[in-house]
Amino acid sequence: MLKDVKCRCTCAGATVWVTGRSPADRRAAAYAMAERLAAEGRRVQVLDRFDGSGARTERTGVTAEVLARNGIVAIVPCATAGAVTVRARHEASGTRYVEMSVTGKDAPQESAAMVKALLIGGVDHQP
Repeated sequence: MLKDVKCRCTCAGATVWVTGRSPADRRAAAYAMAERLAAEGRRVQVLDRFDGSGARTERTGVTAEVLARNGIVAIVPCATAGAVTVRARHEASGTRYVEMSVTGKDAPQESAAMVKALLIGGVDHQP
């Protein structure tokens, strides 16, 4: 057990599942969010190296959930395939889950601002 209070995570983690039109838009939104959140001192990890197939989506969802339970904001830019399973697993474990859809030209920055507001307010957003 850690005895040094400075080593303990005091912020709430979450999984941010980013969906949208193209992989490039999703990645842009994910990294914009990560940059904003990291600038405010949050621990952030972008998980963007998977193809969205069933087993990989589940593994990525489990990885994101574990990170989130340990105080890290795990951002996953991916297609909507598999999101239902990932969302259900997060709900069952009581882990915060935010699902964002990137749709417009300014969506990466708008999505980053929205996720920041959701995380600070402690509100979960699900479609």
